Amino acid sequence: MIKKKIIVLICFIVSIYLLNAQTITLKGIIKDSLQNPLSYANIIAKPADLSKNLQFAITDTDGLYNL
Repeated sequence: MIKKKIIVLICFIVSIYLLNAQTITLKGIIKDSLQNPLSYANIIAKPADLSKNLQFAITDTDGLYNL
């Protein structure tokens, strides 16, 4: 009975770790060919797995984005 509880506890801890590991933050700056920041540009992150949702952001006045 104790072995079963330990196995369940280990599976629970591993699942929490895996769910937490899937959080990724993308951030950066978008510039034009003259190295000026692009204000209000659309950023789209297309996942490799098509069952996942698209992520998008709009740059601020300094060309910064955060996904």
